[in-house]
Parts: sequence; structure tokens; C-alpha cells
Amino acid sequence: MRIVIAGAGEVGYNLARELSHNYEVIVIENDERKADEVDKLNVEVIRGNAASPSVLSKADVGNADIFIGVTGNDEANLIAGIAARKLGVKKTIVRVGNPEYVDKPIVKDHFMGYDVVICPQLALASAIANLVTIPGAVDFVSFSGGKVDMVEIIIPKGSPVAGKKVAELPLPENVILTAVYRNGELIVPRGDTELREGDKVAVVGTWESIGKMTRVFGDPVVKNVVIFGGGIVGSYVARILDKSNLNIKIIDSNPEVCESLCRVLKRTRVIIGDATDLDLLMEEEVGKSDVAIATTESDGKNLLVSLLAKSLGAKKAIARVEKVGYAKLFEKVGVDAALSPRKITYAEVIKNLRLMDVHTLAELGGEAAVLEVSVKSEKLSGRRIRDIKLPKRAIIGAILRGDECLIPKGETELRLGDKLLVFTTWEDIEEVEDRLS
Repeated sequence: MRIVIAGAGEVGYNLARELSHNYEVIVIENDERKADEVDKLNVEVIRGNAASPSVLSKADVGNADIFIGVTGNDEANLIAGIAARKLGVKKTIVRVGNPEYVDKPIVKDHFMGYDVVICPQLALASAIANLVTIPGAVDFVSFSGGKVDMVEIIIPKGSPVAGKKVAELPLPENVILTAVYRNGELIVPRGDTELREGDKVAVVGTWESIGKMTRVFGDPVVKNVVIFGGGIVGSYVARILDKSNLNIKIIDSNPEVCESLCRVLKRTRVIIGDATDLDLLMEEEVGKSDVAIATTESDGKNLLVSLLAKSLGAKKAIARVEKVGYAKLFEKVGVDAALSPRKITYAEVIKNLRLMDVHTLAELGGEAAVLEVSVKSEKLSGRRIRDIKLPKRAIIGAILRGDECLIPKGETELRLGDKLLVFTTWEDIEEVEDRLS
């Protein structure tokens, strides 16, 4: 299979690195430094403007199976996608940062001919809103178009589940615990695994079932939310949460932005001011917030206002971070959740490719991964989950069967065509592939 990627930035580079292990990959990049860097991978590099028909022809995009436009320029991605389609590529996926081009995070079968259009800012805002609406959540990933979701929840002090074994938990139907992080160690939970305060637990299930987990873990109800920054991400988060019964404030220093927000937000209080003004934060009682969300264009400012809000008493801080590598640093110094639009874009592209029998859909805490494995072997068909000998640190969290999502039990039988969501460590991936092939 032949894949052409336009753009060798953080997203394009990581896509090229992942896909080049199994496919023929061609990368188009006009920045010499980025082109030299991606040239170290097992890929072919074409130097030039991806929106140029002659450059696309040089990359032989007409004979490619997939074109992925992830340059830093929306118009270049859109023009290149149209040109690639005209030249004969079978599938096009493009990224756009400006929500004027799309009205939701992921648009499939776009009227202009793109198979998938991804808006990272809106996808990020949607992910942030999900973390707000699930108390205690610090990360959220949706799989297979929302059929199954994964949320990471920190067990709070005084939680009724602390000290209990997994088998003793009154979990809702269609929910399974797939991972526990404790003091930097990853534990794949079994029935006798005991949970402790401070553990970060990965929960997989349907959206409706995950919403019921609040009662199980004893997380406090979210009432007060403050958003710093009224740009694309902040305004979209506010628009989503504005439909709820939450008390929401949004702070931005630009009067014109605030005026625009007032026209579209019905229940949210819009405040003109500097998010780093300590007097303003105290006056607006930011310290009484259940969740503080920093969505400005500056990583440094987002870190600062998140830590300020926490120091004033805010229970939870969520920050936008542009550079993926900074996310762990943010969380190390006290930010509860740091989300990157680039990481979300990469994950969405991989999920929408659906190429391989086995591929990585998400990363968990840097130590584990979520794999999607297609059941194609006759020897697996009809076998029960309990009879499949997976590595100790691996667990099947969900089964996608047609339009149906199953949370498996030990007695669940596999069928040909099933897609399994497997949670495991990076070290055990190869063994998982062998056992399920």
C-alpha cells in the first residue's frame, strides 16, 4: 500500500514513522530542516509545496492509496487534497485548524470530496469538555466513532473504592477496568487487584455506562468551571458546556472576542480581563472552581494560569499544550490534564486509516498502548476470551462487532471479523500480535 503524507511537522513525522513499518510512505515537505529529519526514516522524501500539482505528480499521488494533508497551512492541505483526488488517489484525509471550514471536530465524506476532515482545535475542545463532564477524569479517548470510550480517572482521597478489590466493585454494565497506574508502575488489573487512593485507573465502556462511574468512585460533582481564553478552543468548550447546568465563566483580555462570545453563549458569564491578573482571579473567586481550563495560544501562559488557579484552590486544572513533549512536564508540576491538539490529530488520523490487522490507536501514560486487532484466523473464531493466553500485562477491553460494541466477559466468544481493543505494554505488543494472529 502506498501512502503520501503532506507535511513533516510533529504530526506528519510521527505518522510517517508509524506507517513506514508496514507500508510504502512518501512525505512531501518544503522546509529543508524538516525534510532532512524525516529523510532519516524509511520513507521517500519529496521536497516542495504539497499544493503544487507538479510536486504531487512527482510523488506519484495518482497511484497512491491514501493522501494525508497535515501541513501547518489549512489552504495548502485543502488544495492538495482536492488535487490529489483529481489525480486519482483513493482516499484523502486533511487537517484544518480554522473551524470556518468545518463545524465539528471530525467530518466524514465532506461535500468537497475529502473522505475525512479533522479540526484539531475542535477535537481538543471536545476532549476537554468530556473531561469536565466526567468528574475525576484526567484523560479521555473515543474509539470507533464513539462506540466505545476510555477515560482515565484518579481515585480521590476518601473514595469508597479505595482498599477494595476489582472484583468487589459495583461496576455498571458494559464497563471494564483495563489499567491501573501506581507510583509510575503500570498494573493490568485482575479480580484480586486492590485499588488505592491516588491510583489512576483506565476505564473502558460505552459513554452512558462511563457516566455512571462517578457514583462508584465517589468523585465530587462538578458545578463551577472557569475557562481562560476565548479563542477557537475556549469558545468551543464554552459552547458545549453552555448547554449544561454548570456555572461557567470565561475570561479573555480582548473586548471584541468577549463581545462575540456574549452573542453565542446564553448561560456563560463572559469577563474581560487578563488571566494572569491575580487580583482579578481572586475577585472572580477562581479558587472556588471545580475545574479551571487554560486554552490560550501560549503554552507558558496556560501553565502559569493553571498553577495559579490550583494555588488559589481550584480542584482540577486542564491545560492546552501545543508541543506534545510538554504535556508530561505540565502534569509533573501539578496540572491535572494537559492535552495537545497535535496528539489528538495523530490519534484521529490513525483511527480513521483502519489499515492494519494490528495497529496502535492510543498511548496510555507513555508505558502502555491500545491496539486494534482484527480477528482473521479460523483458530480464534469460536474461542472464549478466558481460553486465550495473553501476556500477564494485556487485556481485551472491548470487541467491535459490526455496529455493535461488546465489553467482553470470560465466556464471550470471538468471531471472524471482530475487532479487538487490546490494552497492553509496549514490551508485550509483539507477543499480543503473535497470540492473536
